[in-house]
Amino acid sequence: MQSSTRYSYMIFAIFTLMLYSFSLGIRADEINFFVSPDGNDSWAGDSIYKPFATIQKARDAIRAMKKGSGLTKPVTVYLRGGTYELSETIVFTLADSGTRSCPITYRAYQSENPVISGSRKIEGSWKKYKGEIMVCTIPEVKKGNWGFRQLFLNGERQTRARIPNIDKGFYNIDESEEDIGRDAMKYRVGHIKNWKNLNDVEVVLYRSWNESRLLVSDLYEDERIVTFTGPIGRRLGRNNRYYIDNVLEGLDQPGEWYLDRHDGKLYYWPSGDLELSELRAPVINELVRFEGDLDKKQHVQFINIRGLTFIDTDYILPKEGIPPIRDVGDIWFPSAITLKGVSDCVFEDNIIRNVGTYGLDLTGNGNHIIGNTIHDTGSGGIVTRSYGKHRNIISYNHIHHCGSVFHSGVGINIDDGGGTIANNLIHHTSHSGIYVRHHTTDYGQGAERSNQEQGLIIEYNEIYDVMHGMSDGAGIFVRDDHIVIRNNLIYDVWAAPEGIGSPGWGIYLGCETRNCLVENNVVYRAKAGQMMWYLNRNNTIFNNIFVDGVRSQINYSNSGDAYHHNIRLLRNIISFSGPDAYLYRFGYSSGRSLPMESDYNVIHHTTGKDMVINGLPGVETFEDWQNFGYDTHSIVADPLFVDPENDDYSLRPESPAFKLGFKPINLSRVGLRGTKYQ
Repeated sequence: MQSSTRYSYMIFAIFTLMLYSFSLGIRADEINFFVSPDGNDSWAGDSIYKPFATIQKARDAIRAMKKGSGLTKPVTVYLRGGTYELSETIVFTLADSGTRSCPITYRAYQSENPVISGSRKIEGSWKKYKGEIMVCTIPEVKKGNWGFRQLFLNGERQTRARIPNIDKGFYNIDESEEDIGRDAMKYRVGHIKNWKNLNDVEVVLYRSWNESRLLVSDLYEDERIVTFTGPIGRRLGRNNRYYIDNVLEGLDQPGEWYLDRHDGKLYYWPSGDLELSELRAPVINELVRFEGDLDKKQHVQFINIRGLTFIDTDYILPKEGIPPIRDVGDIWFPSAITLKGVSDCVFEDNIIRNVGTYGLDLTGNGNHIIGNTIHDTGSGGIVTRSYGKHRNIISYNHIHHCGSVFHSGVGINIDDGGGTIANNLIHHTSHSGIYVRHHTTDYGQGAERSNQEQGLIIEYNEIYDVMHGMSDGAGIFVRDDHIVIRNNLIYDVWAAPEGIGSPGWGIYLGCETRNCLVENNVVYRAKAGQMMWYLNRNNTIFNNIFVDGVRSQINYSNSGDAYHHNIRLLRNIISFSGPDAYLYRFGYSSGRSLPMESDYNVIHHTTGKDMVINGLPGVETFEDWQNFGYDTHSIVADPLFVDPENDDYSLRPESPAFKLGFKPINLSRVGLRGTKYQ
């Protein structure tokens, strides 16, 4: 009887333990470790009662286990809620890989919120400096052991003191007639002065699609010339904008700050009654790095990161400054999360915010970047390169408010290779929403396309309010081969003043874009409609809806002796209301920019005015265009949108477009709509 009772108690205890483990989401068929800000790295780390204190300790424990008994079960490291302050980057190497049957996962414990932070609180005694400005001395800065270019308060990036203020816009350079060298700029009267710590002042100089961040070397006030520690690049014009960053004399608004790295003093104008003790500044530039060996084609594999928040990193400014970047969005190194040389890894349901450059930098293949929120970045959202046969999937990410430091950063930057970019929501970027190119400037990859035959699919993305800071970009901007762009929704694409000739496009097929299909997209209110530029070949634009390009609807252009080959614009709906907007616009080399075929389109100018063809000698009206052999089967008619006043561009059943074979476009699935990420 006694034995039977003990057996019953044992069964009850096992059952209770199983229920408890199930309630925690812990599986019996895996090995678990636990990490907590209240933990201790001398503890075992194998229960919620004795967790490790650091992620690095959990990583090292898994390494030791692999060397001993080997990896026989999946491993999950649970991170408890709270903030993990880093003083150095967490690095995962080949030794930290899982396997297909036994992956290693680092994830949030239940619904708790673990935050991986690269910042620390500002410790110091604050005093009045002048007016509303406060000042404190930071000994580590004064000793030269700490310097930072970003400051955060309650999760919000504070504004570095600048001239002119953000709400005042920019200055314009004064174009110099004489040769003043490639490391100098002429400014207008009163715009640059001999400020305190002049050699720490940064000048952010805009061009069309990129910018420079330059450090001042010398100032020649009589000539109104400022020289820099590095080159500014090609010749500037009177239109180029710039602003001056990191100027104590520019600290004149709430939320602005200035760090005097020589005296170790931080100056800050508080916003309202916010606590100065909550100010934080970054101590590192990179939070997590996966480090495979690309030269040996050895990848970090089967590591999953889920449900974590990554915040507060800085950026690097070399002593020569950052001259004009070679291409759009090139400033990404180091990103907050660097996954270099990885395959079959998952980065899912994480948050990245308040970082100095890009949120995530991925080099590898077969990886899944899914359901993340990336916002308030210094440069862009995600940059990726894929050189293998297995595609990366980048889906259901919410990327917004990018480019606060490096304004040419883009939402998703695809540098070579195939894959799928689907169902992302991208908005409020200073440059393009999605940019695809066929070469890289990092990790030694040459300019030739390495696996373009794999193709790239860009579908079901929602992109809006982009191109706020730059020009010559688009909602979707591609310069590569074998791309399918379909079922995307793009609207409100802007451009900066330098973009008089190269403004913001909805969809932009750039230099040497070939063998691409653009179908079933809806684009409205793009500053200059859609663009095909320079040596496009074998591209088809089919069954799209293009509405209200501000300047023009469809643009064809080349330069020099270049020409387009086999471009087809078929069964699209083109509707616009601007009284002075062009239907088709031809830029340089207009005769060599003509499409092979443009037909079966529904075209509607809501004002009833003649539709103008611009830039093609001898062709000015739509009638001229038809006589030239184009759009002979197209019709000029109201496409009968359901509710254009409220941006519903679906078609009524009696739309004339259906008679030309147009197929309805379903937007119910674009972006995050109808998903758990919405």
